[in-house]
Amino acid sequence: MRAWTVRGGQFGEREQQALAAGLTIVGWEEAGDLGGCASVGEIGDLLTAAYPDESRGTIDNWKHQLWRFLSMEIGDLVVMPRKYQPVVAVGRLTGGYEYRDTAAPGYRHVRPVDWMRPAVERAAIGGDLRDSMGAFSTVSELSRRDAAQRVQALAEMGADPGYVGGIEPPADVAALVRDVQEDGTRQLTARDLIGLWGWSRRSTEVIDLVDQELATRGLRVEPHFAEGQLDDLVTVSSQEAVSGEEGRDGSTTTYGPGGSRDSQGGDGSKARDLSWRIGNLPLVREVVTVGLEEPLSTAITPMIEHDYSQLPVVDRHNVLRGIVTWEGIARAHLGKRDGTIADAMSPHPQTAREQEELFARIGDIQQHGFLVIVDTEYTVRGILTAADLAGQLQERVEPFTLLEEVERRLRRMTQHFTAEELPPEIRNKRANGRQFTLGQYKFLLNDADCWARLDWPYGQQDILNRLKTVTDYRNALAHWAVDKPAEDAASLAATRQLLKLLKVIDHDPRS
Repeated sequence: MRAWTVRGGQFGEREQQALAAGLTIVGWEEAGDLGGCASVGEIGDLLTAAYPDESRGTIDNWKHQLWRFLSMEIGDLVVMPRKYQPVVAVGRLTGGYEYRDTAAPGYRHVRPVDWMRPAVERAAIGGDLRDSMGAFSTVSELSRRDAAQRVQALAEMGADPGYVGGIEPPADVAALVRDVQEDGTRQLTARDLIGLWGWSRRSTEVIDLVDQELATRGLRVEPHFAEGQLDDLVTVSSQEAVSGEEGRDGSTTTYGPGGSRDSQGGDGSKARDLSWRIGNLPLVREVVTVGLEEPLSTAITPMIEHDYSQLPVVDRHNVLRGIVTWEGIARAHLGKRDGTIADAMSPHPQTAREQEELFARIGDIQQHGFLVIVDTEYTVRGILTAADLAGQLQERVEPFTLLEEVERRLRRMTQHFTAEELPPEIRNKRANGRQFTLGQYKFLLNDADCWARLDWPYGQQDILNRLKTVTDYRNALAHWAVDKPAEDAASLAATRQLLKLLKVIDHDPRS
């Protein structure tokens, strides 16, 4: 048994009619009857003849989608996202492909389906599976992270059991392209995505290069790999699924309750403003929550035990309904309303999305002390408190202060050298009254005469090796990156150790 996403069409009434008729549908009716096609290539020939003005890439994408539609087996599960509604329909295929040449456009390529659950709340679906279902392709396979079993649970119980664990990345870039071509989408972590090109940290250069590489191969990624954390999942799909299908199969990028997907430009990338975003922080993901009708004691106990100032209030699908704070608990007691969480709850908590700019919301964190992080379905994804923010700012700032102090102490301990006493590589710097860069101190420390005059109680090569590690770290930090500098913990530790050695021989002046 396999599971598939098949979009119902551009307009809500089209999918509603498909549900009522017990069908799943796709467009491209100009291609004619596909029943005689024995391969994806034959479908491509029909599409090329029917749409002579379309690009080769668009035809290639379309033919694979229609081949998936024909290849789905009786008994497979089908998910249809409901446009402009916070629900999806889940059903089981009951018959083979049919072409109805006298039907209205949009209803000619069909497969019969038993729609077991026509309105499963999107909030009941795990974010990773929801992202796969929200792919831009009209027809795509849900093939990873136990997707088929989870869709079956949705069909039978209306709830997603979820998935705990990692996801195996593609072996290389070619494998990524092949997976998208065959399945319609490919999920992997942001870390694994940039790792396909040999990168481990998202600097401005890396972001631009990977965006360009994806666009060159006709790929797009949602959410963008720079918006969350390195180990967050992203979904890669084809650009042509957006630019080519619209108006042909009746699908668009719009879905969900009254909104539309944030689409990237025609080249598969959108201008990155390189802001530090809320999702770049290692948010508290295991959020303690309480339900509306639970006794007030269920909030008081963990708030005291863990020194929490607030707890999000959620429904059975983890959708945010409010917040309970000590102030609300006090008001409930004073008003003798101390029965349930609802008696103490504030229904309008401060919320944010992971894609929002961090600095635009710092004022709210200062004023209220927290932000509840939610997704597009308003399910709780994490929480960010003022204490969390202070800790993160320290981690971001500390590496720069350590590096500055290393440079300051090296400068102070070597300032007595005249230009004539220095190695030729850096002699002009001193002669012109300029300071050495961190990387230029290696010339001084590697010079036998200069090293002898310094008379440091350390091994010369050891110090040179340490300086190289710290210099490389400084160069890595010279470019803006969404990942915190402490991501490279070994280099940060090496910087601390070099500074400790320098402090022993460079005494701070007494006050």
